[in-house]
Amino acid sequence: MIARARLSETGLAVLGAVVALWPLTTLLEGGGWLWGLILMCAFVALVGAAMRTVRAPASAILLVQVVALLVVVALLNLHDHLDTTFASAIHDLVQEANDTVRKSAVPAPVTPGLLMMLELIVPGLMIGIDFLSVTSRQPALAGVPMMVIYMLSTSNTGSALNPFFFIALAVVWLTMLAHGSGVLVRTWSSVRARALTPTLHEDQLGLTGLSSAARTLGLVTIVLALVVPVLLPHPDPHYFAKGLGRGGSGGGEGVVAFSTTVNLAKDLRKTDGSPVLTFRTTDLSPPPLRVTAGGRYSDGEWKDFPSSTGLVISSDGKPLPLPEGEAKSDSAYVETIKVTDNTMSAPNVPAPFPIASGDFGQTRWGYSPTTQQPYVTQKVTSYELDYRIPQKDAYKTGPLQDQQKFAGQLRLDPASASRVRDLAGRIGGSDAFDRAVRIQSYLRSDDFTYSLKLAPTQTRDGKKLDPLSNFLVTKQGYCTQFATAMIMLARADGIPARMALGFLPGAPAANDTYTVLQSSAHAWPELYLRGLGWTRFEPTPGTRTGAAPTYTNESTAGNGGGRVPNAESSTSSSSSAAPAAPSTQPTKAVTPSGQGQRRTDWLGDLLVVLAVLAVGLLGALVLPLLARRQRQSISARLREHRPVEAQWQVLQTRLGDLGIPPPEEEGSPRATERYYRSRAALPPTGLEALHSAVRTLEQERYAAPGTASASIEQQSRKILDGVRHQQSWPQRIGSTILPASGRAVFRRGVDRVIGWPARLLGMRRR
Repeated sequence: MIARARLSETGLAVLGAVVALWPLTTLLEGGGWLWGLILMCAFVALVGAAMRTVRAPASAILLVQVVALLVVVALLNLHDHLDTTFASAIHDLVQEANDTVRKSAVPAPVTPGLLMMLELIVPGLMIGIDFLSVTSRQPALAGVPMMVIYMLSTSNTGSALNPFFFIALAVVWLTMLAHGSGVLVRTWSSVRARALTPTLHEDQLGLTGLSSAARTLGLVTIVLALVVPVLLPHPDPHYFAKGLGRGGSGGGEGVVAFSTTVNLAKDLRKTDGSPVLTFRTTDLSPPPLRVTAGGRYSDGEWKDFPSSTGLVISSDGKPLPLPEGEAKSDSAYVETIKVTDNTMSAPNVPAPFPIASGDFGQTRWGYSPTTQQPYVTQKVTSYELDYRIPQKDAYKTGPLQDQQKFAGQLRLDPASASRVRDLAGRIGGSDAFDRAVRIQSYLRSDDFTYSLKLAPTQTRDGKKLDPLSNFLVTKQGYCTQFATAMIMLARADGIPARMALGFLPGAPAANDTYTVLQSSAHAWPELYLRGLGWTRFEPTPGTRTGAAPTYTNESTAGNGGGRVPNAESSTSSSSSAAPAAPSTQPTKAVTPSGQGQRRTDWLGDLLVVLAVLAVGLLGALVLPLLARRQRQSISARLREHRPVEAQWQVLQTRLGDLGIPPPEEEGSPRATERYYRSRAALPPTGLEALHSAVRTLEQERYAAPGTASASIEQQSRKILDGVRHQQSWPQRIGSTILPASGRAVFRRGVDRVIGWPARLLGMRRR
């Protein structure tokens, strides 16, 4: 039975799926999801092994594996929606997965919807690997689903993966070939040659050319797969979905220059995965690193950003004054960032805003009095900064400012001014901060799509729309369009606003080090609010930070109900997307600790489900073991003096397990034969075996004492095989897992336990 499970091939199939899955760790945040997928791959593989032990047909094995996977995924993701909301819950999760893939850049957050899709896709492909490699014994074809899993990573990254990923996958695949095809390969040659000199075992079988060619072909294929891509030109990558895999961890050295001209009318066609810098920070959710802020918007383009002139010279460790308009807050706190391997050319240095102090080593530096952006006189490779975290309680605590000084930050673009004012009026808000949060929530709603490719320019009244109006109509663009839209909508509400350019921080590696890439370049708005000064907002949906700044959220509570957002949050999110009736609830933030808790929760759910299934599988072995013990007991009791009688009773017990119980009244052997002929649809060989077994039984029962007994073991095997072949595979599984003899033994045991107190009392009365 164990041999039929083919556990060694099953283990290799699971290993192949895991190795193919490994590169996905470069695209997704965290690691809890990986262990969950590994457990699910192992689970579906064990289901297949269990089905093979009962000799189920290949189609039945495949069907049961798929059904088992669907049941586990439903229990994990939809356990709170096993009612009329089931279909809508699935739709919500699929939509969330689609939004995450389209709008998120690497490393993408593993949202509940994306996790559910991974739980369906990866173990589903694992079923394909198991079916081809183990059930069908075609390990060469199993490389196809393994490569599909691998391509989920390679097709969604902007830079080359580490070659070790491919080498590891190739080694596992070749191991599967060697293990699964060794016996088959040795049958290719049927001529046994006798060597005159000592030879290898392959040579003795006549496989010298074949085995050598197979090894050579496999090695040459792997080497070519590694070398040829290096020699070929690299076209732009094509992605499975928009938004995912825009960065990478590619190498590259040199000096990075930063462009401060941004055009809203152009697609963002090319990304660069070269590193800009690495850093460590005490901040659990670090802000973007700003390079410049300000600029002037005209004719669809941002330009004329401030230069490094008119700086206030500072020194290392000297505290900087509060930025313009920022009031002192008792709840404010300071975080620290330590930058290394900086490649940004002087005078620019990426830095959080606002900084409290800086340390650039021996390099002279200063800061802009209007933006408090630091600048250096020469390129620095490492530096350390302290920066403040804005607090909402400082809002409205500072002095009123003369709006005339913000004339440039309140100017609207004439081409889009009318449309922007109308939209800002419909979004509304009670005060400046509330209006800013509503604008941010509107732009982050599901109505807008993050895409590096802009929608075609629309026409209104025979005229082509300007870039900003076209974005507000088509609702498709990248960070520059989102930031510009919020800036102009805020200005229409009387809130001074400016453009900030810099880099997103990305996600930390295993050693808590962040790597900022050139493809991490980002744009965001800064709005001037009384008491807060210039304050960062994040209108771009699905950026690498994943959420809007925490101080712009009224609540950080998460959603409940399995992994499906509850109806209330879904409704408020949808309503916030409509300008005519905007929601008062801003986009909810998910803190890093909340993400970790969610991963822990679903991993715990997965372990519980798998534990229950494991207990069920172990429980399924109880009855077969009881049935086997019953047969052994019969055989041990009778085989010494009446071996044929013992074999006959064991045969009747096994026929009862297959659904053909013994006759109610014990008659002669020939009467019993007639009974089984009428109940069991045996083939001719089975009928002959039954007749032979009955005659042998008669000889033992009625023969003279001392006559040697024969055996009916061979006949019993033919009878049982004949009955099994006439049954469907569900009947065969049922007779194996729930045998009637095992159930009878179990019932007798239960009755004995239940009747134990009565027997004990009866003994005491005596």
